Amino acid sequence: MLRPVERLVIVLLVVATGQGLLCDVEDVLDNVTSHEFTVPHDLRDVYNDGYWRSSHLNYVTFGSFSEDFKAGDGTTITAGYYTAENNLIYSTTVFCDNNTFTSYVTERNEYSEPDRIVEYQNGTLETPCKAGGTFDMWFKVEQPQTMWFMYNAQRLQYGTHLVTKCDRKSGKCKRGPYKDKTKIPEDIKLIKERLTRINSKRSGRMAKYFRIETTGSAVLDQFDFGKCYTWPRKLGSNCTLVSEWLESRMKIDAHIGRGLFLPDYDIQCLPYPGNQYYYWIQRRVHAQRKSGQYYWRCCTNITTGRVYNEDTENYCEDTYGNSLSMGYSKLNCNAVTYDKEILQPLVDLHYGKREVLELEMKKRFEMNEGMIREKYELVESATEESSDDKHPDQH
Repeated sequence: MLRPVERLVIVLLVVATGQGLLCDVEDVLDNVTSHEFTVPHDLRDVYNDGYWRSSHLNYVTFGSFSEDFKAGDGTTITAGYYTAENNLIYSTTVFCDNNTFTSYVTERNEYSEPDRIVEYQNGTLETPCKAGGTFDMWFKVEQPQTMWFMYNAQRLQYGTHLVTKCDRKSGKCKRGPYKDKTKIPEDIKLIKERLTRINSKRSGRMAKYFRIETTGSAVLDQFDFGKCYTWPRKLGSNCTLVSEWLESRMKIDAHIGRGLFLPDYDIQCLPYPGNQYYYWIQRRVHAQRKSGQYYWRCCTNITTGRVYNEDTENYCEDTYGNSLSMGYSKLNCNAVTYDKEILQPLVDLHYGKREVLELEMKKRFEMNEGMIREKYELVESATEESSDDKHPDQH
């Protein structure tokens, strides 16, 4: 089980801003071995104009393994959800020695009885811990008793349960008028499959702390919280790499919800040959705590993918309940985030001025020569094909 961590030490090790879109908290950690996050508001204050729009929350931690990591050195990663009294709700430990995981809950007994921590599930990792490698540990809360961990795109939980809902068209909902679900007429009954409940003694709405700690050769370098999607800083600012990384963690089956968010929430990149850059307006940003349940649109920095000037009030808009959901936008992103200095060379390339893009790429990607060479090869191949397609008189 996780022990309480020294909060003062952790605060001193938070050094900069993280990486993501519309996260409530973004902390960059200096290769620490433990981190504690305090939930900023009572989680029971939900719905009906409450502080939280829904129960859905993401707690996301990124880290890495040292180059001298080897199986048998006792490396573990443990994350857990706790009440204000430090009572366990749910936790999971990754054991790198044998590439397995085990999760724990507090046995569901009478509140007057002493707590008893019991094993909930266990399994094998699809991606083994690797020397010099990285990892991401997502904790996804969906409902008070529906929550799960994901490690390197693998959900560390299995099993589903059936939920009976009423047809919205009939005007009936699951909270009434049929309290006994077995009596719902078949013509309005809908059976939906959902992830299994953890059935812990304490509900997720009683949570106050999220804690994560490592032993052995693993350290933590980034933590994000909110209803947002985020990605590791170590991916750099390449939009295509970020988009592919997010796609691997989306919902495999949107009906059941096996991933972190629906596939239609994604990062939009500029078309090739500028696909390392982000589009200057992101039209499918995941809804956050202050917004409705539909997409947000935001003007974004094309080199980082972040909201322009970190100003969501002036450069983001909610698409709920108006013509924005049909594609219209009141944001004038072209005027503020269209970076001509970067984009003009791409336009020049489109018209055959390849040398301009080469100079731009050398300047922008000196830190990653391997990526530059790959882009050169792609550009050269595309240029040769374009040249071969031309009429002889045009050479």
